[in-house]
Amino acid sequence: MNVYRTEDIRTIDRLFMEKTGETEKQLIARAARAFVKAFLQQERVPGNVLVAAGPGNNGADARSIAMLLKENDWQVQLMDFAGTMHESEQDDLWQGFIAGFHRDTIVIDGLFGSGLSRPVTGRYGRIIESVNNLNAKVYAVDIPSGLPGEGLPDPSGAVVRAQVTYAFQFPKFSFFFAEAYPYTGDWKVLDIGMGSMDYHGVECPFVMTPPEYVKKHFPRIRHPFSYKNNFGHALLIAGSRGKTGAALLAARSCLRAGSGLLTVHVPSAGETAFYTSLPEAMLSVDRRTDVSGDLPGGLYHGKTIFSAIGAGPGLGTAPETSGLMGQLLDLFNEMKPAPPLVLDADALNIISANPVMMSLIPEGTVITPHPGEFDRLVAACGGSKAKNGQERAFQAVKMAREKDIVVVLKGRYTLIATPVGPHWFNSTGNPGMATAGSGDVLTGIILSLLAQGYDPQKAAVVGVYLHGLAGDRAASSGQHTNLLAGDIIDCL
Repeated sequence: MNVYRTEDIRTIDRLFMEKTGETEKQLIARAARAFVKAFLQQERVPGNVLVAAGPGNNGADARSIAMLLKENDWQVQLMDFAGTMHESEQDDLWQGFIAGFHRDTIVIDGLFGSGLSRPVTGRYGRIIESVNNLNAKVYAVDIPSGLPGEGLPDPSGAVVRAQVTYAFQFPKFSFFFAEAYPYTGDWKVLDIGMGSMDYHGVECPFVMTPPEYVKKHFPRIRHPFSYKNNFGHALLIAGSRGKTGAALLAARSCLRAGSGLLTVHVPSAGETAFYTSLPEAMLSVDRRTDVSGDLPGGLYHGKTIFSAIGAGPGLGTAPETSGLMGQLLDLFNEMKPAPPLVLDADALNIISANPVMMSLIPEGTVITPHPGEFDRLVAACGGSKAKNGQERAFQAVKMAREKDIVVVLKGRYTLIATPVGPHWFNSTGNPGMATAGSGDVLTGIILSLLAQGYDPQKAAVVGVYLHGLAGDRAASSGQHTNLLAGDIIDCL
């Protein structure tokens, strides 16, 4: 699913109408039918609805929606702010609607669309505030009025606070970030038949990972004569005293995601835990007890026996471990060709604390920071901390392009930023995955896919999707608060 800039949506509408011969009126009818179908699936018993229709195309959508709802036995009050009625009469009628508003009435916001270029103030600002003060359930048509398609709302303007937003064909960029959630509520994209067409000349910088992409690139059937060496030998450098669990979670998910062989390099404090909890993994035991400081066996100057390497979960940031990371990055720059690499957690924290290491990260590396870890990496590159999620996303795109790496910026809609684009928003996952060890599981999945021969971009996109999908299955009972990272592995 493509994510276009707001400024390009009008161009897409025009190109669609030119290629199909449809009129703008027919396109509005498509949108209205899709909205009402989704609305009636959610609100099954006809009741009262107040529809606020503004002066633009968004208002035209809202007027069509009001007509269709009447045909479906809803009691509709339509406030048409684009009608011939004088503004003072409109205001009087609106005040009458508000004064007699019943708490069970649903509001449909069709005042302004994504083409709005300035804050909503004055008369319309007061109208939006009156909607927000109703404490009613609000559905937004395409986008909540006052919310930009990109960027943040201007504090001087009013924005509708919807509980549900139905966007037409393409999600807006702002929807993917926490700052927009108080306004969009739960959002859904409605298919109105415009998604399969090639809009020549319109850049698509972001996409939302479709299930079809994962099905295409993640075959589940293995050749009957295959054996473990066909599916890669992964090396995981992880764990320290008190954090062996992180290494175990990453190792388990690596094997569960299909890696044929796995060697885990741990300090000796983690040896017994692995023998008892994960006998399927081979161990490379560091000579130190609490932390790792030695390069694992199987890594040689210029070559290695491993098909992919991952480092970071529970690794710690001791001086010896920082030295190990420096040696590992130096070694990667000597190997031609080098195996793919994924870095997470303390591997990234070590790099942030030693900015010279930023220049040693090999091309094609996958890094998987959460926002705090990413901010520290940006600081190590001489940048400033992002003020919001959207700014952080653009920083991730910039880092991926300049360092020629894949940046997996974890969040509700995890962003996979790639060196040349497009950049991918993930669609799976749930709040229950905000739990200790969830990121370690993701590292193991991506490491596994890299070891099996996936290129870094596909390993990241597919790995993040599978991670979220397994989390959704783990939370299928509807309970998000009791989900554990190990449940995600069990559902892979």
